[in-house]
Amino acid sequence: MIEILPPEKGLEQERLNDHAAYLEMLRDKVDIDILNIPEIQNESKKSDKGKRTSPFRQRIAPREWAHKLTEMVDVPAVINRVIVKETPEDQEEWLLETHEQYDIRNVVFVGGESPEIEYQGPSVPEGNELVKNGLNDGKRHFNDKDRCPPTDFSVGNICIPTRNEGDFSEAERMFYKFRTGADFFTTQIITESASAKKVMNEFSGMLQKHNVSEPPVIYWSFSPISSEKDINFLRWLGVYIPDDLEEEILESENPAAKSIAHMEQVWHELLEENLQLPVPLSMGKNISVMGKRNYPNAAALARTLDSVAVAQD
Repeated sequence: MIEILPPEKGLEQERLNDHAAYLEMLRDKVDIDILNIPEIQNESKKSDKGKRTSPFRQRIAPREWAHKLTEMVDVPAVINRVIVKETPEDQEEWLLETHEQYDIRNVVFVGGESPEIEYQGPSVPEGNELVKNGLNDGKRHFNDKDRCPPTDFSVGNICIPTRNEGDFSEAERMFYKFRTGADFFTTQIITESASAKKVMNEFSGMLQKHNVSEPPVIYWSFSPISSEKDINFLRWLGVYIPDDLEEEILESENPAAKSIAHMEQVWHELLEENLQLPVPLSMGKNISVMGKRNYPNAAALARTLDSVAVAQD
């Protein structure tokens, strides 16, 4: 899975060519099974550390960009959708339009920025059920219509391994979302293995307890880090970067290469951990990138992680 940010409005043609060239470069080095198109919103920072590297500007809608990009590179896309900001009626209509007019079959539902805000839209689990117990069965819940042609959406949700707020662990949140219809999860960018392994163990234990033999896929997100600018922006997004890792990367002669070697070790540890779980998880990688200047680094990261293998007993 390769993550591609939709461009700012007005830069579509320039970025379309850039993104197509980037993806063709990647395809020469690694297999690309799907593109991941985030929805960028004007949010407040999610950490006391870090800062935004540029002011927020409106971007083209993910479904529009996915439609344009997949026509050029012939790779399917998953688009992210903040599900809570529009009413259930509007979300249902949006989903039908996305399926029929944009030919998109994969969507990741994203929740609200803060649990203290009362949103007008459905929660992430409610969004899952809107699709899995509604549209995919040819049933509408809103807009005075009972039936529609069945959709065939695959639904993803977000996993944040370092999230500890509220009454539930991240693994418990994931299991509930899985039970309401999540087929896969994409994670926040990770830079260390401890929090990820904790989620893996707890989630696998829940799957075992409930006799689930076919778990959802988890795409672990990785990003190369080549400068202090990257670290500041990742922390602004809420990504946990240990202070000693920041120092190790920035003080090296080649920060990008150092970060890639570190991410390789993290991925290796996750693969090894997976072999020990009571219910092994289906796992993939989501390669994210901070800016065009990091395209070659993202390609190197993707190639490096693809080469990682662990020996089974």
